[in-house]
Amino acid sequence: MTKPLQGRKLRILLAFFVLHTVSICSLSPPALSIFTGRRAWLAQSVGSVLVAGTTNSRDELPDLLRGISLAPLGKPQVSDSKTLNLTLEELAARLTRDLTEGAHKEGGYFITGDLSTDIFRDDCIFSDPTNKVQSLSRYQNALRILFDPAVSQVQLLSPLEIDEQKRTISGRIRSRGYLQLPWRPFVSAYESDIVYTVDESGLIAGQDQTWDSKSSFKALRESFTPSLVDPPPKSTRRVPTSSESKEVTELFEYINGRRPNEYTSQERSEISSLIAAIVTDSNGKSDFNRDLLSGRWILAYLQPGPDGAGIDRRIPFPDFDFNDNFQVFDADAAKITNIGQVLGPLVDVKVSGTLQEVDELSTRIPKEFRASIHGGTLCFRQTNCIGLPIEGEGIFDSLYLGERLRIGQNINGGGARIVQIRLD
Repeated sequence: MTKPLQGRKLRILLAFFVLHTVSICSLSPPALSIFTGRRAWLAQSVGSVLVAGTTNSRDELPDLLRGISLAPLGKPQVSDSKTLNLTLEELAARLTRDLTEGAHKEGGYFITGDLSTDIFRDDCIFSDPTNKVQSLSRYQNALRILFDPAVSQVQLLSPLEIDEQKRTISGRIRSRGYLQLPWRPFVSAYESDIVYTVDESGLIAGQDQTWDSKSSFKALRESFTPSLVDPPPKSTRRVPTSSESKEVTELFEYINGRRPNEYTSQERSEISSLIAAIVTDSNGKSDFNRDLLSGRWILAYLQPGPDGAGIDRRIPFPDFDFNDNFQVFDADAAKITNIGQVLGPLVDVKVSGTLQEVDELSTRIPKEFRASIHGGTLCFRQTNCIGLPIEGEGIFDSLYLGERLRIGQNINGGGARIVQIRLD
């Protein structure tokens, strides 16, 4: 019990520090005089950006603020081990490997720092909307302490492109994950464009990164926002021995271990295409295997209905982005339990009822169900519970049902589609 309490205290103190820093920007000059030097300047700069969202025309933070590091990065190092005169095609191949798996297969270098140091100049300039570093060694050290590779991801979205005339290599990546800071901030998914500039000796002299799906203000705010809960549960189920279409496999890998609120607009477009392909392929062609329905499923993606409707939780409490939602099916006993978190795993609401096939003779997908809810409980830490007078009826279609993934659609609640991952 001692460690969790300490963790909570730390997060509260850090949150207080951030709020306190933000409030400094509103102090009068005499009040600011109690701070001196770097602390006063940093507090005022961070505060002004967090409150006003102050950036330049490229949506970058002020240059002085971009040069500040949150941890010691060491002195710039110089290396004699460089690979000169590579062609742009050869450099693009090396960069593709570094971006996707790392120079030594430790993972994409944007979340591990595992890049090929022999193809970069030691004084290479690395810039993005929130940081600017003119040192290969310092940049690599910054990457190694930034993202937690165990719960972070970087993805190369398309092959790198070469411009022989400008001597540049460009590409597009998507990143997300948790930062290795004491308050464990979560950085939501974002896409960014990268341009590598190559000098006459064949070494990379500059790496310029711009973001088009996240502002520098939002990135800074996320970096100083403590995570209140752990990442969502992630299924460890492997590709089943039975046939699973490539679209289902791709969708599973896309959303497994993620929450419905954290997708970019580009990701949502890609996922919607996958859902449409899976539903079309299953509609009227696939048998419904009721044995696959039983188990514990977690909501990983929500596709709003035609009028923007979400899921009908039947829970009289606000829904926060960090909450998880589960459904537990018992097909043999014809029972269903919906579990909606209110304050993460600390507080949740469970509603239970019966599950009935609308047409028991139908063996094809889509399969329509009626769920009748007969009561619920509000539980603290899953043990101390009080009853809730919740009743109602929900009708939904099962549009796809596999061993690892399920797609359903709410019929009487706005037409939203949900994608769930099996956890057990």
